[in-house]
Amino acid sequence: MDAGADLGLTETERLRGVAAAVRRQFGADRVWIAEAHGAEGGWTGRVLAEDSDLRHPGALACGGLGEAAELASQLAGLLPLERPRRLTPPFRELGERGRELMQQFHVAAALAAAAAVPGAGGWRLVVVDACSFRPRWSPRERAALQEVARVVARLARAGEVFARVEHAKRELELLFDTQPDGVAMVDGEGYVVRCNRAYARIRGAESPARALGLAAACTLAERCGEEGCALALARRAGVGRAVVREEHPESVRWRECAVQAVAGGTGLFLHVVRDVTEQKALSERAAQQARLESLGTLAGGVAHEFNNILMGMRPAVERLHRSGAGDPEAIRQLDSALDRAGHLARRMLALSRQRTGLEARSGIGAALDEVVQVLRSTLPRNIRVVAEIAPGLGVVALDATAVHSIFLNLATNARDAMPDGGELHIVARRSTVGRVPRVVVEVRDTGHGICPADLPRIFDPFFSTKGSEGTGLGLAVVHRLVSEAGGTVTVESDTEGSGTTFTVTLPVVGAEEAPRGAYAPATHAGLDGLRVLLVDDEALILEGVSYFLREAGAEVVACQSAEEALAEFAEAPESFDAVVVDYGLPGLDGCALLAQLLDIRPRLAAVLVSGYTETQRFSALRLQGVRFFQKPFRVTELIAHLADRV
Repeated sequence: MDAGADLGLTETERLRGVAAAVRRQFGADRVWIAEAHGAEGGWTGRVLAEDSDLRHPGALACGGLGEAAELASQLAGLLPLERPRRLTPPFRELGERGRELMQQFHVAAALAAAAAVPGAGGWRLVVVDACSFRPRWSPRERAALQEVARVVARLARAGEVFARVEHAKRELELLFDTQPDGVAMVDGEGYVVRCNRAYARIRGAESPARALGLAAACTLAERCGEEGCALALARRAGVGRAVVREEHPESVRWRECAVQAVAGGTGLFLHVVRDVTEQKALSERAAQQARLESLGTLAGGVAHEFNNILMGMRPAVERLHRSGAGDPEAIRQLDSALDRAGHLARRMLALSRQRTGLEARSGIGAALDEVVQVLRSTLPRNIRVVAEIAPGLGVVALDATAVHSIFLNLATNARDAMPDGGELHIVARRSTVGRVPRVVVEVRDTGHGICPADLPRIFDPFFSTKGSEGTGLGLAVVHRLVSEAGGTVTVESDTEGSGTTFTVTLPVVGAEEAPRGAYAPATHAGLDGLRVLLVDDEALILEGVSYFLREAGAEVVACQSAEEALAEFAEAPESFDAVVVDYGLPGLDGCALLAQLLDIRPRLAAVLVSGYTETQRFSALRLQGVRFFQKPFRVTELIAHLADRV
């Protein structure tokens, strides 16, 4: 007998086959196989299998498992069985209980053999029962039974090994089947011969069995195995990789396919498919973010230089206004153009993320009125603008330029959604929901709507529903500005004719103030006798601001660098009453210069000006009493501040 034969059967099935073979060989009435284990309290036994003549059924057939187990224990008490033992009535070797059991099972004679299980402890017993006659059993038969016992013992060891192998196999199959990645074995032609559930799901099959025979999806070529396919690469180099784009009715998925030849000359290849759609989206988003950062840096630099140019023009326009020379209407238009140019520069700074919302406040009602006026004068005539702006909306944590940017961007999208005309509704109201007062502004159009699949990405940078005609920046800027102000923006859309509604919710941070006039009158006497240190590297700005300060009665010391200003200040620090410093100086910047000047004169009236919007670094100087002016500012406002401060 081969101890490793029929390992595909269960242990009970294998032992039953052995018992049947022994019974036929010995011509016995019954053969049974048991196991026995010795312990301090004695022996314990258990019947594993039996084969018997129907006239003489054994314990397993009659349900007498307890008695059979007890008899196995009794026989084990005779161990060690160095050789097979023949047992005949009156069975004195077994004791009283053993004799009773032998009589109960009608045993006329028995031949028992035992062998220790290798490396596992315990014994296996093979017992041949004769019930209708009393055979002698030759030495050859006894030796054969002893060999059977050894085979059964080896089978026990093999069964344990087989059970472990089966357990490991089940674990591997479970691991294989629960892998999140699709895993398959493919043949040399690229057809699936085995796969897990994830692979079947990726391929659109109901089960792994349904995926068998499919061509492996690991190629950009028309057929797996052709040039450009991961399998073709694996044939040549042992490994191959490809990224495949798959079109679906509602989405596009990206699959990374890796193919590796299986060792051992099997001709099979391991094919792993991983869904990398999310990773690719994150990579694209990171690339878009880098592009946006580069664009922002460029926009910030341009806006800064633009503000310096506007600041050079502002004093000249104010001089014209004060002198009364020229056409007053033309001067007013120049001033309005400067304001609009300044707003444009602030939008560019918002795009560059150089505004932080620090101290940024504006009355949203007035800002929305301005937006409506712009829209009514610029939108096509076939688009009707309907505005419902409630009074007393309050102040939000955004400057007017940011408010304009938000709602002009939303209105631009609405215009593009209504090429044949329609209505644009802007509705603003105070919200009474919650403890924090809020302003809710709805921008609603009657256009063609937004595809549901595009809604989750509508605020992503560079994502556009307009194809090559859109930049994908408008709604991204809207989302960022609203978020910085502590608000939210949501979108609802219907492609069946109801249009799109954007809802912007902003917290109210104060009551709305009355608007200021275009110009504040200069106070000549307010600066009489004051000595002002003015520092700016732009000669045009330096000249224009100096003119107004001197006209207001101040003595001005103008410098174009931080080093020059420090030298002038060091000669007579107590003689200066105020200092006005530009941030963007070459070498030592304005913040560092002011820090040194205030170390020398802590109570000095100080003003920081910049073409950039206020940042955290600028705001830190506020604790020392420094006032911030963003270019292009009106010099009359600077004079009024210095007069009040000094």
